Amino acid sequence: MQKISQLYKEQNNMASTGQDALWLGVDLGTTSVKAVLINQYAETVSSSSLSTSADVKSEIGSSGYEQNVLKIFSTIQNVVVPLIAEVKHNIKGIGVTGQMHGVVLWQNLFEGKQNSFLKINESCCSHLFTWQDQRCSEDFIKTLPSSENSQTTLSTGHGCATIFWLAKNKPTFFTDGNFTCCGTIMDLLVSVLCGLERPVTSDQLAASLGYYDESTQGWSSALSESSEFPCHLLPKIVPSGTPVGRVSSSHDDWPVDVPVYVGMGDVQCAMYALLKSHYDAAVNISTSIQLGFIIANKDKEQVREESPPSISFFPYFNDQQLALCAGLNGGNAIQHFVECVGQWFTDLETGFDIPPSLLLQKLLKLSQNANSTDTLTFSPVFFGERHDPASTGHISGINSINFSNIGAIFRATCQGIVSHLHCMVPAKYLLDRGIQRLLLSGSVAVNNPVVKERLIELYTVPGELSVLVDLKESDAVASAAGAAKLVRDKMVDWNNGMGCNK
Repeated sequence: MQKISQLYKEQNNMASTGQDALWLGVDLGTTSVKAVLINQYAETVSSSSLSTSADVKSEIGSSGYEQNVLKIFSTIQNVVVPLIAEVKHNIKGIGVTGQMHGVVLWQNLFEGKQNSFLKINESCCSHLFTWQDQRCSEDFIKTLPSSENSQTTLSTGHGCATIFWLAKNKPTFFTDGNFTCCGTIMDLLVSVLCGLERPVTSDQLAASLGYYDESTQGWSSALSESSEFPCHLLPKIVPSGTPVGRVSSSHDDWPVDVPVYVGMGDVQCAMYALLKSHYDAAVNISTSIQLGFIIANKDKEQVREESPPSISFFPYFNDQQLALCAGLNGGNAIQHFVECVGQWFTDLETGFDIPPSLLLQKLLKLSQNANSTDTLTFSPVFFGERHDPASTGHISGINSINFSNIGAIFRATCQGIVSHLHCMVPAKYLLDRGIQRLLLSGSVAVNNPVVKERLIELYTVPGELSVLVDLKESDAVASAAGAAKLVRDKMVDWNNGMGCNK
């Protein structure tokens, strides 16, 4: 890896904000890959998105959530290459963001070789174990070493917890020499683009994996003290907003020799695209659901003492922290309900085979015609919560009329994910923190009218707290736009003599 100080100096010559300058942001989401090009004014010039269809069946059954990395990388190429084909020589920097917490393991592909997307194959790369993975039971988590200086409560789906599980339950997984590196899917992409011999991750992503020590800004000593954990696989940690390499010449369909920045968290990037002041909070609902706001590092302990258990704290940018409720039941809960309805048709041998996307649209239409004042309430907590893994959902207020109305049940499902969020982070809590605006982002929050209506209903406090939907900034590519904007801001700040310490 090039020395970071040298990369900062070299990028000075590339940070010109001429009329044609562009910055690329890539978001490796749970269900899709998104890419955005922004201009010198941080305006979105063009964007593209494709579904990865990367989910695979886990050998451990329904508790395992895994994805095929080859499909993800194929989708990256199919999204990015056409988007940049005519303008790649104008691109000045690349920011990569995406789904946090999950982990992938791979061989060092690049030592003494030219790197290429073509080298990503099943023999050198594990599946991606995603943030939704449920293999680590609460009892298993209790057996793992504690980390005194880690600010993140370890949970199933966190990459380090998954690695511990693999080490304990598949003893040859790390001893057969198949893997030499690990990290998030974003870390793998950055490694491939730049040909890094050792992976690099950001403080944001390290915190999402678990066992990140904020006091040392490194990995917790609890890992090195464990005889089971393969510490040699772990990536180097650098601050978010750090350039870690340049696009290798072997990627001639990408902007060769352009700086690539360390992978960042999708939530942080979505917030970076949205938040305009310390009076703002943002809620992002896509596959999962997050509500967060920014605080100064020095205020973290006081805010922690005054916050509900659903609020955790993560590294943000520019010496700040992101106070965040990272809920596990968002658009995935709605999708799970849709898939259950489809499965019921199959189980009843009706002969109907309705694609989930079409079924979702039909249910949405029926839900908008359902009675909005009905007594039916549904809390679709299918996947527990990190601060309360044993939490479950419930349904109440049913009667002979509403229970026979699938539109009413689906309306209650969509409303329920917002009501559950409000239980975890009430409007009063935001008001007590001085929040005056709640900004909506994410495909579900923006495009599902029942969800959007419920957010406005629960979080609007006339004269004190307003709910805003800025379609220019809140579409489904907000995280990709935030990643590109962060890189643009860092490069422009450096070009103006401010370095990376703004």
